[in-house]
Amino acid sequence: MGIATLVLTIQLQRARRDTRQLQRYVSKLQNAERTLKKHAFFDPLTGLPNRLLLMDRFQRAIQHAKRSRTQFAVLMVDLNKFKAINDTYGHAAGDKVLVTIAQRMVSLVRSTDTVARLGGDEFVLIIESLTEREQIGTLGQKLIDLLAEEILLDSGEAVSLGGSVGFAWYPSDGDSLKDILEVADEAMYFCKTSGLMAL
Repeated sequence: MGIATLVLTIQLQRARRDTRQLQRYVSKLQNAERTLKKHAFFDPLTGLPNRLLLMDRFQRAIQHAKRSRTQFAVLMVDLNKFKAINDTYGHAAGDKVLVTIAQRMVSLVRSTDTVARLGGDEFVLIIESLTEREQIGTLGQKLIDLLAEEILLDSGEAVSLGGSVGFAWYPSDGDSLKDILEVADEAMYFCKTSGLMAL
């Protein structure tokens, strides 16, 4: 093997080694970016969208409603007995309750809808492409029934929470997430104090 060939072979080996190192570095950067996005936009406990991603989904729902000339509903959901369960059985049990409720709510709605966690025991749903208010009344009752279902804790004990649901409508109740959530929150409080849903 001539000197020129040997030098070329060594350079080629170094280039391959450098390429592999660069690929590993790029892969690490991509993984780090995915992790950052997940932490920025999703609730770490339930995996649901957080408030930041909810704002984005709300804007997308507005754009879709304008294009399709439909309305959509925003539902505020509050768990009625969560604090008591958390205090009695501990935070691990409380976490299991939140995760279970989150999974059940996601299974209740369409993949095009949004279920988000605002924090604590408050959840927000965006239900798109609605034509009649009765549709959301039916969903609200299903949500209340779902929240009343028992949850089996790791200790073997079964707990039941119950919940309150409030509604707001785009565009009749506002055109910003802040305004819509205020209306939904008032309706949720009415549900909590009266036991009735305000449609």
